[in-house]
Amino acid sequence: MHDASSQGQVILDRAYDAFSGKGLVYEEMDHLVGSLADMRRRTSSDEWNAFCRVDCVGHPVRFLVHQDPLTERAYFKPRGYPGDAVLLDLFYGEDGVRPYVDEATPLGQEIYRYTSAGMAATALRRRKDVLATMIDKVSDTLEETHIMTIGCGHLREAALSQALQKRRIERFLAIDRDADCLRVVREKWGPFGVEIKESTVNELIAAAPELGTFNLVYTAGPYDLLSRPAAIRLTNALFEATRPGGLLLVSNFLEGIRDVGYMEAFMDWRIHYRDAAEMFALTNELPEGEIADRRTFAEETGGIVFLAVRRR
Repeated sequence: MHDASSQGQVILDRAYDAFSGKGLVYEEMDHLVGSLADMRRRTSSDEWNAFCRVDCVGHPVRFLVHQDPLTERAYFKPRGYPGDAVLLDLFYGEDGVRPYVDEATPLGQEIYRYTSAGMAATALRRRKDVLATMIDKVSDTLEETHIMTIGCGHLREAALSQALQKRRIERFLAIDRDADCLRVVREKWGPFGVEIKESTVNELIAAAPELGTFNLVYTAGPYDLLSRPAAIRLTNALFEATRPGGLLLVSNFLEGIRDVGYMEAFMDWRIHYRDAAEMFALTNELPEGEIADRRTFAEETGGIVFLAVRRR
């Protein structure tokens, strides 16, 4: 552990010196992110976790990188859970979070310029594009489309969906655990027919049969935070809510995104990474005779994997 800690101190000291002086912030952030990713790969999980909990938290560089509104919000989790909708808006670069950026220090704004353009941020924006495309694709093939999304956040993919904005969707149910998120969705998309429901994952699993059935059931962020048993239970419940001929679409971050070391060290954002095989395994308890097709695919950055299951 001593060697790993010593190597980590060199990384943290360099970043502190650069951010405290007149270093090129974007370039130094790239060095910090790359160095932390490399260190995470080379050390044991116990050594890495101790480095994050002790060395990173106790080093003065933390107070510099936390001037970035994105890094700060991820770390302090003001809504009590990781990856809230405001944080995702910071990743997306939505206009609604501009005040957070404008109120940041010049250093914080420079760091944000990097974190909002990194691999994780790019993958999240591409995920939003994929979801909007899937909404429109399903809606284009049916006269009456029923769609349900779980962990909807601020439902930012809606702004990219022609089907939703043109009221071509018969029913659109958006579910989230966060009442503040749902208020935003209701105000913005209620006039377009979007229904909202407040529910945790466990409540949803129990209540799924009462919600109806849907041509498209999709979820973006929740699986990143679920253990394998919980993810399997949710997959089973969502498949039950999928109509014959309908599609279940879930996504998860892939292991290997370059930002992972920085996310764990300074954002305290720890998630369950899954590869294609692990995503396929989430369907092991589904009735084989009711599956018409299942496949996985990644968005173009290779940071997020999707599992698509078509019901027979």
